[in-house]
Amino acid sequence: MSETKSSSPRACWCGAPELFAYSDDYAVCKACGTLVTRENVQPADLAVTQDQDELYSKDYWLRRQSAKHGLPSLEARTRTDLPERCVHWLKLLLARRLPSAKVLEIGCAHGGYVALLRWAGYDASGTEMSPWIVNYAKETFGVPVAAGIIEEQSIRAGSLDVIVLNDVIEHLPDPAGTLGACARLLKPDGFFIIQTPEYKEHLSHADIQANRDPFEIHMKGKSDEHLYLFSRRSAQRLFAQLGFPHVGFENPIFPYDLFFTASRQPLPANSEERIAAALAAQLPTGRLVLALLDKAFESQDRWWAIQRLQQDRPEKR
Repeated sequence: MSETKSSSPRACWCGAPELFAYSDDYAVCKACGTLVTRENVQPADLAVTQDQDELYSKDYWLRRQSAKHGLPSLEARTRTDLPERCVHWLKLLLARRLPSAKVLEIGCAHGGYVALLRWAGYDASGTEMSPWIVNYAKETFGVPVAAGIIEEQSIRAGSLDVIVLNDVIEHLPDPAGTLGACARLLKPDGFFIIQTPEYKEHLSHADIQANRDPFEIHMKGKSDEHLYLFSRRSAQRLFAQLGFPHVGFENPIFPYDLFFTASRQPLPANSEERIAAALAAQLPTGRLVLALLDKAFESQDRWWAIQRLQQDRPEKR
């Protein structure tokens, strides 16, 4: 059976001339392995100028995420993200670069992760599109956050150790262009940490629906936000194209995500002893971060123990 070509107002980020049918909302690029939205979204459609009635304006944080996508409220996430998602992200950063590295989180939302990084001893800051959410992060966590896209920030080239983009690159209208601008801000040994939904190339859309794969939540009703959904192959190709060929995939906190580092050279691994010593030196907040990490490890160990018990349980007859 021949594959059906698909017309789409948006080309793939990789520049391949042909896209193929995948679902009602997405086409697929076979050249690199990326899902491409069928929505005719232009960069101007994503700008925040009035901070109201725009996609990523104040309304996005106070109403759209809860009403349209069924996510917890911003106030709830401000509390629950810290001991869960943020601690998970921090573990990888600590394993690859110790404090007091200079870290920028693009798309930092409520600012909780930037705060956690600063408590751990990093020189951390963030950016966001909406001036309202920027002020929320400043008032809630007392962290430095700038409004606007990264291309408009006054950051010296080659001055950052790490750039973090959690649940961001799928929203970018020009991933190669925006990440290229980010790459110029990194030091020669600097690197990216990325979290983004994972498109598994071997699964058709019918497979995803039949299996009730949670990845579909990143497609259904989000095609005006999630412009590109990356596979492992396309993520590797994108960062290799940017000059960061060493892509290290890690365990994500949620199974439908990709979580990885991208660097120019292989990254070292810090021992638990070095990490503990680095945090203990950050008085007094480093001890708080150590306690959060200890609790996260306990929860992870407990989860794996439950999985093993369930696997060992004899089948009911």
